[in-house]
Parts: sequence; structure tokens; C-alpha cells
Amino acid sequence: MIQRVFLFLFLISGPLALQAQTADEIIKKSFEALGGADKWRAIKTSKSEAKMAMMGFEFAGTMYGAMPDKMRVEVDVMGQKIIQGYDGTTAWWINPLQIGPDAQVMPDEMAEQMKNQQFQSPLLDYAQKGHSVALEGKETVEGTACYKIKLTKKDGNEEFHFFDAENYVPILIRAPIKTGPTAGQFSETFMSDYQEVNGLMFAFFLETKVAGQSVQKITLSKVTLDEEMKDDLFLFPKK
Repeated sequence: MIQRVFLFLFLISGPLALQAQTADEIIKKSFEALGGADKWRAIKTSKSEAKMAMMGFEFAGTMYGAMPDKMRVEVDVMGQKIIQGYDGTTAWWINPLQIGPDAQVMPDEMAEQMKNQQFQSPLLDYAQKGHSVALEGKETVEGTACYKIKLTKKDGNEEFHFFDAENYVPILIRAPIKTGPTAGQFSETFMSDYQEVNGLMFAFFLETKVAGQSVQKITLSKVTLDEEMKDDLFLFPKK
């Protein structure tokens, strides 16, 4: 009889351990591991200097961001500066290698990708942003046991966020690709080499894969927080 009781406890221990965690608890612990949700809420701007590798080429780049959704990316390619920007309304770019030296409004597919990016993590105060989350169990990611959380955004787009089950650090974001030649497949962005910046932990290495093949690597060299940035940095440039 005692042996049967132990067997029963063993069989249910796995499901109970999973049920003991909720999506909200995992997200809360993740932000605690990364420095605290309040500190992440307080950030107004960020500047990241990086090396970007793509299609066998390596470029130096700088990424700027400001609340709530302003973005600017500058990349040096063959002596030319390619710029992508979003001011919260208009997504634009300058690409001397393709469209000439003047700023142009981005094509719809490119613009959609820019507009879907937010300065804050979508998991931070997700309910206030109109999003919802669901814990979908565990999955092993490159040998690491992870909690898998499905994020459904206000617009219906979905992402899957994976957190190391031991320390709750985010290590993967998986999202469906909706446009372009790889539409229907999933983009997977792996995050590693966490380093401390002003009391917060940032992933200094990000690698994006599609169908298991690496398509982009970003290695950060420096992150600066709350540097003053004028709106002109993000606005569509006037001729």
C-alpha cells in the first residue's frame, strides 16, 4: 500500500510542479532576475552600439530607442550609412545603396516590422497594453529546460517566450513570419551573454534563426540608458 502511495505521488508530482507556476509568476520572477520591473518601467531612452553579422558580412551599427515606440537604427555598409527610423507614426529609411541619399517612406512590409516593435518588453504590464499570456508548459531549448509562455498581443499577433526554468532569464522568442519569402515559418531569436547595465541585465548577444539556419547575429559592445534624445532623431528627415 505504501509503495502505491509513493508511486501515485511520483506520477502527480510533475503536473503539480507545473501547476504551481503561473504565467504571471514566471514573468514576475523573470523581471526580478533582470533587475526589477520598476527599473525597466523607468527607462525612457536607450542607445546600443553593436556589431551585426548577416549573409557573411559584418557591420558596425547603433540602435536608438525612446518611449513609447520610437526607433532608429544606423548601420555602416561599405562606407555608406543605412538608416531606418520610426517616429511613432511614419516608418522611413535612407539607403544610398538602393534608393539614393534621400529619406523615403518604408515599403509596407518593412514598415510593419518597425511598427510592431515596442521600446518596452510587451510582457511588462502586458494586461494594461491589451495583451494576454498563457503558460504552455515546458520545452527544452538547446539543452535547457524552459517555461514556454504564449503572448497574444492586442492586434492578434502571437509570440512564444521561453524562460530558463532554473533562473527565469529569457533565452528565446519565437514568432511566426507573416511576409516575405519565409512567410509561414518561425523566426527564433536567441538571447545570451547577459551583462549588467545600471543595475539591469541585458542580453549582449542575440542570434536570429529561421528553419534552424542563422540569419542574423548582433553582438552589443555598449548600452547607454536615459541619454537625452531629441525627437528629430526619429522624425522623417526633411530635405
